[in-house]
Order: sequence, then C-alpha cells, then structure tokens
Amino acid sequence: MSSDRKTQIPIKNLFYMLCYAWNVLAIMDDVKVGSDDYDDAYNLLSRVFSYGIGKIIRSGFHRSYIEQTDELATVRGKISVQRSIATLSMQKKRLACEYDEYSPNDVFNQILKYTIDALIRNPNVSAITKKELKKQRAFFGGIDSVPPTKENRLKLVFNRNNITYKLLINIAIMLYDNTVVNEEDGQNTFKDFFRQEQMHKVFELFILNFYALHLSKDTYRVHAPKINWHIAEDATDIWGGAFDVDVDPGDRRTDIVIENRDLNLQMIFDAKYYKQTFVDAYMNQNDQRTRTGHLNQIRGYLIDSEFSGKKVGALIYPMVTNDLKRGKVHPIEGTPIIIKTINLNDEWKSIEGDMLDFVFRIEQAQSQA
Repeated sequence: MSSDRKTQIPIKNLFYMLCYAWNVLAIMDDVKVGSDDYDDAYNLLSRVFSYGIGKIIRSGFHRSYIEQTDELATVRGKISVQRSIATLSMQKKRLACEYDEYSPNDVFNQILKYTIDALIRNPNVSAITKKELKKQRAFFGGIDSVPPTKENRLKLVFNRNNITYKLLINIAIMLYDNTVVNEEDGQNTFKDFFRQEQMHKVFELFILNFYALHLSKDTYRVHAPKINWHIAEDATDIWGGAFDVDVDPGDRRTDIVIENRDLNLQMIFDAKYYKQTFVDAYMNQNDQRTRTGHLNQIRGYLIDSEFSGKKVGALIYPMVTNDLKRGKVHPIEGTPIIIKTINLNDEWKSIEGDMLDFVFRIEQAQSQA
C-alpha cells in the first residue's frame, strides 16, 4: 500500500462507494464496517467476499444446466452414436449419452471457488478471514475452479435468479485483476488499490448511481448517454473528391447526465479521479489552472448535446490539495463549466449532503438566469 495516507480514502467510505458503484446498496446495512476495522482495502474486500459466500451457502447455490456426456446403462438425453461406436460402449451394454444436468458446477460458482483458494493462499489476507474461507470451501465439493479471465467473464449472464452473485463476482474480478505473483517465492500480493486507473471507474459509477438513487424520478432523469457528433450532411460532396470521409469519429459517452424536467435543465458531469485538480500554467508554477483538455471535453459535450433547454457542465474531482467544495465556475457564454471537489475523507453523511447540495445550487443559479 502507498505510504501517502493523506491521499487514501477511509476504508468505510471506500466500502460505501463500492456499494453504490456496483449497485448493491442492500449490503451497506448488512455489513458493519467501522473506521478501524480493516487495515487496507483488500482485507475489506476479502471480508465482504467471505460474508457474501456465507449468504450464498445459506440460501443455496445457483444452478445451471450443464451439458454432460457419460456411458450409461439406461438412455438419458440423446444417444451419441459416433461416441458409442468409438468407445465400443455397446459391447459393454452401455450407451454414450449426452444430457443436461441441473448442477451448481457452473461458471459463477467456479469463479467463487477459485477466488476462495486465491485468498487463502494470499499472505495479505488476515488470518481470521482465511479461517472462515477454509470452512466455506468445504461446501464447494464437486465444483471446479476457474479464474475470472476475460474469456470466462463473457460466459456470465446475470438475471433475477443469480443477481445475488453480482457483488461477489465483481469482487472476484477486482481481486484477480489486481493481484501480482512474486517471481521469487510464487506468492500472491495485491497492487495498490488507490492508484488512479483503479479508482477512476469506481469514482464515476459511484457518482452516477448516487444521483440515480437520491434524486426523485418524478423530476429528474439520471443517465450516461452518448453525445453524438454533428456530422455535415454534405461532407462527402465537399471532401469526398480529395479525402476518404469518416462519418464516425468514435463514441463519446458521458459519465453522468442529470436532467431536471421542471426546470428544463441538463447538467453534464464528468468525473476525474486525479491526484491534482489543477496544473501549473505554462512557465508559471504559481498560476494553477484547470486542465484545458478537461474543459474542452466537457464543453464539447455541452455544445453537441441535443437537449433543448439550459445546459451546465461540471468537472468533479476528489479533494486532495485543492478544496473546491463550494465550486468554481468558468462562466463561458452558453456553456458554463463548474469545477468541484468532493472530500472523500469526510463523514459519509457530509459527502451525501455535499453532493445533493451541489445539484440544488446549480438549479438555484439557473432558475435566476
């Protein structure tokens, strides 16, 4: 783990963020996470994983129809004639049959078993959690072990019958993607959870799902739509003789879009998980500026958005050194952009209140415009 504790999020707040990001808010009340219960993010994830495994064991494993091929004395499913001939099974008064068996030995439970074994072997996981996982592993007899590789993830299809697995699979994937093997002793260790690329998606989904839950659906629409490029209709006529014309420059998907139907107002938020909110101006370290690339990106969204009412943009960063809880606005005509920080080290109730207050203050300003 990084030694810079000031830039890290309290474990309790990280847990809440993950619950929002993964849309598993019910577990927030079930798992009691104190401020000092865990010494790092991975022990938290391991403990929550073990907690979820316990619930799966008590409620019963998810089952799927698994294709099986066996030599049987009685016909089951359909007979594989070619296999029966190849194995001479008919001489043994048996037939090779292909049939579907309703079994817990599916990819969901196989990934869980793999993760249990990986956590038991990992020296970073606490002895208390390992002891519980070893007891739980006994219930996975007859279930194979497969890692949550990208190929195996494609086999996962969530529905209402297996939605309880969503949290556990997400944890399994996160642990798998962030585990490294020491070449000297072969032991597994964890990467730094708080590195920028790891936390960016969590930060973005947390904000999106927070507003989707807490803003009234009667008044607001919270989503993350694509912003289409405005392509000239006569592009081929103008450019086709001299150049190859590409009318699809690529997708531009927003992070968070909040639309207030009553005020006819659209707020486009872009989540930026950076250690520094501002950068030094050219040749002047004392002049801190918003990243021009970030401003141009959000301004492009505002310009090309097809929303017919008022539009406001915002760049949202975690607070590290720059405290912009109140927010700072760049009043660009037609495309105002607000820079805002969220103090993830604050009490959770204060974080929730700050995020809601931010939306209400934008609305208040725009209602007076």
